[in-house]
Amino acid sequence: TMKQFTFLSLLFVLFFSNGYAQQQALKKYPAFTFEQKHYDLGTLHEGDVVERTYTFTNTGEAPLLISGIRASCGCTVPSGWKKTPIMPGEKSSFKVRFNSRNKIHKQHKTITIKCNTKSGIERVDFVANVIPDPKMEKMRAERRKRWMERRAQARKQQAIKNQKRPQRQKGAFNKQTVKVQGKSAKLEKKQAKITAKDLKNKAKINKREKAIIKIEKKIEKEESKLRKLRQKLVKQKRKLEQLK
Repeated sequence: TMKQFTFLSLLFVLFFSNGYAQQQALKKYPAFTFEQKHYDLGTLHEGDVVERTYTFTNTGEAPLLISGIRASCGCTVPSGWKKTPIMPGEKSSFKVRFNSRNKIHKQHKTITIKCNTKSGIERVDFVANVIPDPKMEKMRAERRKRWMERRAQARKQQAIKNQKRPQRQKGAFNKQTVKVQGKSAKLEKKQAKITAKDLKNKAKINKREKAIIKIEKKIEKEESKLRKLRQKLVKQKRKLEQLK
């Protein structure tokens, strides 16, 4: 029956879901265990290039495969990771190179590892405090100054354009308004003609209605006269019969 079928289908779904959950629970994954996930590079001078090695061990139960490593900034370049599977218990490493040029004051960079662990990604990071180079600071200040000057000049040019633009816009606007006014005048003339025709038709209708009313009144008068004549005719006939 239908109830038995639904009951069996529910049992099948429960059995399948439990089996899948058990299979997922029994699935083995690799795992990272880093000797050091966070580095403090301390104080650097702008232009210094620093390299650090992140060493780790696969402490999971399956081979570890790194599909890629990327950094949060172009100044940081990871390299040297193993492209082949790293077996459980095996140790490996990769290097990260940081170029502090144009990266001043406090710096915090993150390196993301794409891999086949349960989470799919792992992250390590480092921090540094970079002292600006006076020459580079002077060059940056000059660039900022030039950029501000160009920006101010562009604003002036834009202001001049904005002052000239209303006159041009007025001319174009006047042409458009003339066209619009011409169209509106034509429409008004058409509407006036239509209204005049309507008024004439209404006047004609009123005249016809008045004429009909007059004719109806005349008919009523003539009908009343005719009644009176018929009454006279009846009296005359009666008198005639009496005489006979």
